[in-house]
Amino acid sequence: MKKNIVRLFCGCLLGCGIATATVSCSDNDYEPTLLSDLKVSSSYVGISQDGGSNEITVTASGEWAFVEQTWIAGKDTTVAVAPSWLTVSTVSGAAGTTTVTFTAESSLNGRTCELLIGSRGQNQHINIIQGLSTVSNATCAEVIAGPDSKSYRVTGTVTRIVNTDYGNWYLEDETGEIYIYGTRDKSGNNGKNSSIAAWGIDVGDVITIEGPKTTYNGTVELVDVTVINITKALLKVESPEANVGIEGGEVEVKVSYKGNGAFCSIADDAKSWVNYDGVRYIAGEEAAADTAVFRFNVLPNTAEGRKAEITFSSYSGATSTEIAYTIKQAAYALPHGQSAEDPFTVAEAIAKCQQIGATSDGEIYFAKGRISSIKEVSTSYGNATFNISDDGTDANALTCFRSLFLDNQKFTDENAIAVGDVVVVCGKLVNYTKDDTTTPEFSGNVYIVSLKKGDAPAEAGTLDNPFTPAQANAFCQSLGEGNTSEKDVYVKGKIIEITDNNQFGTQYGNCTFYLSDDGTDKADKFYVFRTLYLGNVKYTDDSWLKPKAGDEVVVCGKLTLYKDKNGNLVPETSAGKSYIYSLNGKTK
Repeated sequence: MKKNIVRLFCGCLLGCGIATATVSCSDNDYEPTLLSDLKVSSSYVGISQDGGSNEITVTASGEWAFVEQTWIAGKDTTVAVAPSWLTVSTVSGAAGTTTVTFTAESSLNGRTCELLIGSRGQNQHINIIQGLSTVSNATCAEVIAGPDSKSYRVTGTVTRIVNTDYGNWYLEDETGEIYIYGTRDKSGNNGKNSSIAAWGIDVGDVITIEGPKTTYNGTVELVDVTVINITKALLKVESPEANVGIEGGEVEVKVSYKGNGAFCSIADDAKSWVNYDGVRYIAGEEAAADTAVFRFNVLPNTAEGRKAEITFSSYSGATSTEIAYTIKQAAYALPHGQSAEDPFTVAEAIAKCQQIGATSDGEIYFAKGRISSIKEVSTSYGNATFNISDDGTDANALTCFRSLFLDNQKFTDENAIAVGDVVVVCGKLVNYTKDDTTTPEFSGNVYIVSLKKGDAPAEAGTLDNPFTPAQANAFCQSLGEGNTSEKDVYVKGKIIEITDNNQFGTQYGNCTFYLSDDGTDKADKFYVFRTLYLGNVKYTDDSWLKPKAGDEVVVCGKLTLYKDKNGNLVPETSAGKSYIYSLNGKTK
């Protein structure tokens, strides 16, 4: 007997992806789409996978134009009438008939997009399809491993429904799980209120769908899928996931079923703290299907947070459905970084990202920092992407990707946040990787927990915001070979080591040493060459305090990118044009 295994998880995902067409064609073999004031010879345009052109005619009673849309590729967003891979010969026209040619270079895996033409309040969709083919009877693992832009037909079980308006949900088979972003209704349309209700999709249903694959921010998605077949589940869990406090208590779970009864079992590792406390059955007018209400007693918790998996099942003949329901119980004391009261620093959050890697570990983390830069605040989508750091600079920043505002609400004001604001942010942490570049970031269920307005941080390299050794090296590189900064800048760090030959002495009155952020020898250490003493004077008295390894100093002066006798470019302070501004906090 093959069982349909369904896993339900607590939490939600803010889905995002690229809306693409799911129809493949080899030529313009579709009937024209006719509106009263705007007509096109074909609403589908096929282009060879080897590259080429194809054309349609646009007939309008007035002026017409392609509508600009937002195109997303990876983390890059552009606004244009078409994505960057497609060239459109004419993007607007006058009344009458106009020929429009679409051209694309060759594509390894095929791709699609949907363009929009507007005229006198009427809109016409044009689907561009290049070289797409459908992989039939694919598994989730094959979809995950396969190339983007190809279409796949896959069968699996609905595990989570994320968004009922647009049809966003998860599908799972025995090989893995994939995200469905957009579901077409029975008429083939997609859009708000068009899919989930129309199909009557429920968690536990076994469903066959078809659509193109994309990978967005590390999430594998099938986009705007077409439903091929649905086998309704014999069982549905009506109650939301249970979150129980540390004090424990009773949990009731309502389950409707169409099979021969409803049953439950508790995972072995949870039987010590979750007890089955009976069931009552409801039938008749009170419920559309037979309903069972299961009761469980959860014992108090004095340790870390824990989860109990309860499996509900029903069967009819050779068919059965199992649904795994999770009871979560709060930790007696949450670990550091997992509460708003005890958040990570940004440095700690970045270290956690590096530990976790490119795939989230599923935990929700909190981090406190100062907004160092803002990429976007979108009131259209209600989210924002910005960086936070411990020192208010982007040198060691954590990206908050598509974060919601306070109380997990959408942004409605573009000026709601500003550089310099101190925030506590929560969400899942990942070390996002693309094209050999890694970005530590909050990604998935991200929102601002608290916000304290602040002034923008001082310019980097100033006394109020000195360069780190790494920033000083980068600044020197930006000067170019042999060039020296026009104005004095400040660099802060800890001394790695000073030899006797390079220590302050009365003969030359200067000192040479390396700085790092923590006083250990690092690749990004900065070279302080022949710097003067406190007060910008030569060292002339051996009774004066001398710096040593581990001392924290702020050096002020001009920086340069020096070319040594071996041709190496060395970022450093310009000889005799810098001095120790402070030594362990002392300025004289």
